[in-house]
Amino acid sequence: MPLKKGLQALLKRGQDVSVIDEHFVENHPDAIYTLDLLGRVTRLNDKTSLLLGYTRQDLMNHFKHFVHPDDQDSTVDHFQQVMQGKSETYTARIRHSKGQYLELMIVNIPIFANGLIVGAYGIARDLTTSRLMKQQMDSIQFDQQLVETLPGIALAAFSEEGHLVRSSESFAELFGLQPEQLKTLSNQDLLQRIHPADQQEFREYLELLKTNRCLSSLDIETRLLHRQHGYQDVFCRCAFHQAEHQPQAELTCVLYNLSEHKSLDKQLHAEKEKFLSFQQVSTSAIYRYDITQHKIDFHTRGFENIFDGLLHRHEQVDGIWEKGLILAEDQPKVEASYERILAHHETEVSYRIQHDGAIHWILENRTPISNPSGAVFAFQSVIQDITQLKQQEEKIFQLAMHDRVTGLPNRTLVLEQMAQWIATYSTFSVLTVSYNTLQDINHDFGYSIGDKWLSKTATQLLYHLPTASYFGHLYGDEYIILFPNVVAECSINKICEELLELSKQKIIIDSYEWYPSIAIGVSRFPEDADSAEELVKAASIALGRARANDYSVYSSTFNIETYRRHQLQKSIRTSIRRNELFLEYQPKVNAWSGTIIGAEALIRWQHPVWGRIPPNDFIPLSEESEMHILIADWVLEETCRNINQWILAGLPIVPISINVSPKRLIHGNFAETCQETLNRFGVSPSMLEIEILETDVLFDNSKIQQSLQTLSQMGIKIALDDFGKGYSSISYLQQYPIDTIKIDRQFATTLIQDKKTQSVVRSVLFMAKEFGMDVVAEGVETMEQLHFLRQLHCTTIQGYLFSKPLPKADFERTMPNCSDGSDDGLSMLRLRFNG
Repeated sequence: MPLKKGLQALLKRGQDVSVIDEHFVENHPDAIYTLDLLGRVTRLNDKTSLLLGYTRQDLMNHFKHFVHPDDQDSTVDHFQQVMQGKSETYTARIRHSKGQYLELMIVNIPIFANGLIVGAYGIARDLTTSRLMKQQMDSIQFDQQLVETLPGIALAAFSEEGHLVRSSESFAELFGLQPEQLKTLSNQDLLQRIHPADQQEFREYLELLKTNRCLSSLDIETRLLHRQHGYQDVFCRCAFHQAEHQPQAELTCVLYNLSEHKSLDKQLHAEKEKFLSFQQVSTSAIYRYDITQHKIDFHTRGFENIFDGLLHRHEQVDGIWEKGLILAEDQPKVEASYERILAHHETEVSYRIQHDGAIHWILENRTPISNPSGAVFAFQSVIQDITQLKQQEEKIFQLAMHDRVTGLPNRTLVLEQMAQWIATYSTFSVLTVSYNTLQDINHDFGYSIGDKWLSKTATQLLYHLPTASYFGHLYGDEYIILFPNVVAECSINKICEELLELSKQKIIIDSYEWYPSIAIGVSRFPEDADSAEELVKAASIALGRARANDYSVYSSTFNIETYRRHQLQKSIRTSIRRNELFLEYQPKVNAWSGTIIGAEALIRWQHPVWGRIPPNDFIPLSEESEMHILIADWVLEETCRNINQWILAGLPIVPISINVSPKRLIHGNFAETCQETLNRFGVSPSMLEIEILETDVLFDNSKIQQSLQTLSQMGIKIALDDFGKGYSSISYLQQYPIDTIKIDRQFATTLIQDKKTQSVVRSVLFMAKEFGMDVVAEGVETMEQLHFLRQLHCTTIQGYLFSKPLPKADFERTMPNCSDGSDDGLSMLRLRFNG
């Protein structure tokens, strides 16, 4: 009977507590109790005492006394609802007298007396056992489902008459059927799906199970018909089982599809046959050595081919089986290989064996084999006879280490020899000798004559060298000579002067004659360097300093410029981040009034160690890497930032020009970068001018032309710098959007005294006027130059006569003072900057 209905059968709404059927309460199968308005137990039956293990007297307490702490709040809430006239059904954990908690289903109904609630009736039922049984059932079902998901495993149960009672989905898959199709098959249909040759045996199997039900299970292998794949091998284990209260026993079967397993067995057998066949016919030398037994327990026929019958003679030798065959000098590395195997490392070892007076080179690749405990008990090895390969390597070494034409040791072999000399001699000298002619001969007369030139020069040197020296070839017609125990200055001078005498000897090749142009560079060990590479480097540096038919001895001061260049190249990468770069501004002024009408932003670098670095030193270095892009963008941004600051300060601003290399114009979208930077700082494009060198337009790159066109369309002026210095072409002025021509400073230098220069400048000014271009004369340093340029109507001047490049602060101070247009302003400006 449901709990709530059972409790309502005890009471009727309004019935007094005193008239409750006491007999019914005491004999009810569930625990029944009553509570007063405060929640204290007032009455209970024996079932309540038995359920919780307490005496009646112990249970006469407030119900919270027995409720689990975590359930007390919810239980009180339910009680309060009952006190308001509602019936409540809930679960709660109640403490047993032995300390454990029981999960109970509780129903509370209010008790009325004279229309008032005077307490509550409760009935409780233990859910603990049913919950445990459900958990066990869930676990069993989960285990069964897990087993059924294993590939190839199926479960099925049959009645004693052979009808299918239940099955897993995988059981239908054994037949290639859907579960719904399987339900329509009779027991005879299922039997007919067993291979005809197996049907009789399977019937006997079933009969044996029926007559011997005491058997825990019985196994059989048979073949079942699959709709798509035909007959498949199946392992079957069945047993009869009859549960309690079950009228008939059921035959439960577990089936496992053996088809894939047997297919793998066949493949394994086939692979084994292949391996055995390969072992018999293969010429490869493969063997396995049992370390514990000190013998070879497996080898291919190729092993015997390589060792020519030596195996049977040596396979019983204790320790390493090759002992006695290997040359004494190779024995240590073979033993080391054996130790590496014991340390679980794969190893490769080459060694020589001697048999019948012949030396053979052997290469082994050994792999350790460990037992289950992890200890190495054997190794397997693949062996190659590399004797012929070693002979070929020797020939290759000779070719690789000697020059093809002269037969002299090449640079690699020379360095090896020098390393030996460093370990042998306390001092020696290194001479690099260059004839400086091979490239021209190859170009003018062909490589065959060039090869003869190499042979002649090498022979010429060889005849004039002492026997104690070492002679090698570096590259081209450059040679290297080592002189032992020669470092004194007088000795080196004498040797060099004797070799330079060879430049007076005519070299005749076919019908051609040359007098060689010899240069010599010298380095000394250990004074100049203590390694082979550094000694050759030092001698080569000295050779670079030597003039034709002369010699130069290396000095450590040669390295200063090289070191400085290296340091600058490394430091330039961090120059922006460390705020080492800054701009200076050289004004452009009106030639008559001296008014500043523009300025050129010039980048400067203050190195923390090397001081002020000229742009001609670090700009080419930056263009050897991607740094030139970062520097160009930094100049653009810094210029726009300064213009913005001048605008905010109320200074009379003028257009500022920046120098941009063609590499920056080619990289990415420089015009877009300019637009973004101008917008970010609120600068008008008319306040920015881009200067490119006249030689840069010789790149004739479409990307450069496109970038300049885009910049011009944006309103940015384009100036052609150093005009007249390179290969000037009027077509470039037509092809590119040039607004300004800057006449190179070399013309200002000779303008007064050279009439040709005057004509060139006059022509440039006339051409610019015809093309509608502005002209800026650079490098103006004297009043005579200024007056002459005025006569030629050159309106804009730039040079030291007016101002050198100024730091930002100094340039800002000149801006308000140079705009009145008077000639006095010009004088004041010149005096201010140069006085």
